Amino acid sequence: MTGMEAGHAGLATDFEDFCERWEWGVRALVQDASALAANLGIAAGTVWEEDHYLQGAFKVGANAAYGNPHASEDEVEEKAWGDIFRADVYKPDYSQKSVEKSAEDIGQTWSDTKDTVTSTGKIGSLKDLLEQAYGSGGKG
Repeated sequence: MTGMEAGHAGLATDFEDFCERWEWGVRALVQDASALAANLGIAAGTVWEEDHYLQGAFKVGANAAYGNPHASEDEVEEKAWGDIFRADVYKPDYSQKSVEKSAEDIGQTWSDTKDTVTSTGKIGSLKDLLEQAYGSGGKG
């Protein structure tokens, strides 16, 4: 503004000084607000990452206790909670017949191990134990 437009040269100079200070004040406020928004955004992102990581870790733990034992951690983390508990992939058989069969198998394994140790006087190699348990070739 010229002095003539403002009505007085001193008033025009004071008005120009005021506008310049106002501009710098607004600029400082905008910079402060931008810094605050950036810090809040970083904090919010960090909190989201921590929540996502913890949820994934709990999902992996729940899957280890109940879910599919063959699923990778990445597969488990992508599943919804309901899918982890709904997946009836692994259902242990606790029937009387299964328990009796397991007891027989365990007893036979210990008997075979005892026979191997007492006949040789030493435990022997893994190959020897497998041959004793499964016959020649070590395959079951």
